[in-house]
Amino acid sequence: MDIVKDLQNADSGTVAREAVKILLEKKAINVTLFDVREKSSVTDYFVNATGRSSTQVSALADEVDEKLSERGRAALRTEGKRGNGWILVDFGDVIVNVFDRESREFYNLDRFFPAEGQLDISELIEEVDKKFEINEN
Repeated sequence: MDIVKDLQNADSGTVAREAVKILLEKKAINVTLFDVREKSSVTDYFVNATGRSSTQVSALADEVDEKLSERGRAALRTEGKRGNGWILVDFGDVIVNVFDRESREFYNLDRFFPAEGQLDISELIEEVDKKFEINEN
């Protein structure tokens, strides 16, 4: 089976949105997407998400890594796998942070990003919700 490497040369915004959709599909909560291109020289986008348990935190990080890698965008590194309270998956121009609830509250990374940099992900939520709708006709 040939896997399409459609993200290999994709722009960072596309990769970030795909990461958000993957997290939403796996039932992550409190998913946020920040455009930091004007504020950071380190990366273009931060995606933050919360898992309901340490097991889900690990599964969410693994899923983002695996799905984006399959599509041509492999992570440069992953940090925090041992504790499962906070796992960072670094794709270079996109950084995905997956937290458990306690770590998300403790580190509160969202406070470092300007409100105007937080992107509306409601379209992505609707897109994922439609995938799971059950046709009752």
